[in-house]
Amino acid sequence: MKKVLIAAKTTEACRILGERIDPETCEVTTATDGMTVRGIDLSRYDVIFISVPLENESGLELLSELREKASAHLVAIVREEAADAAVKRLAPLGVYIVTKPVSKTALMQAIRFCETNAVSEESYRRRIAELEAEAEHERLMHRATLIVMGKESLTEDEAHRRIQKLAMDLRVPKYEVAADIINGLLI
Repeated sequence: MKKVLIAAKTTEACRILGERIDPETCEVTTATDGMTVRGIDLSRYDVIFISVPLENESGLELLSELREKASAHLVAIVREEAADAAVKRLAPLGVYIVTKPVSKTALMQAIRFCETNAVSEESYRRRIAELEAEAEHERLMHRATLIVMGKESLTEDEAHRRIQKLAMDLRVPKYEVAADIINGLLI
């Protein structure tokens, strides 16, 4: 079940927005001002809706702050005439924009968009981690190759093949052999 936080200017606005979110798929919490939102543990929420303006502030600064602190997806609900300005200011921060009046369909589409986006983000994070690990393995191999070249007076290709052969003989990945060479445990 998705956890959703709704912040709007009035309790009535929060209630109306909350009723438009499917209670079978989402658990809704509401707040009526920025100070309350700032005091909430935001790590619990998957999606945060901010209907701007709020009671004591525009809400745009709050969205900018939340982007820095919260891992939840942010959705700004703005008046149609303010939508262009909100897009220019908030879209670069990754805030999804929905215009008022808001339908149940629009809110649920925003939640689904955020879910889809979360899957993509996680896929990108995994791929970045894989690429960083590959880059680290390449750095280890390069350093180990230089060490083998210096100690055994081999060419770069010969040193690289020597590390590959050691890895095959020991039945371990090349980067482990490279790390052992760097740490002085091999060669």
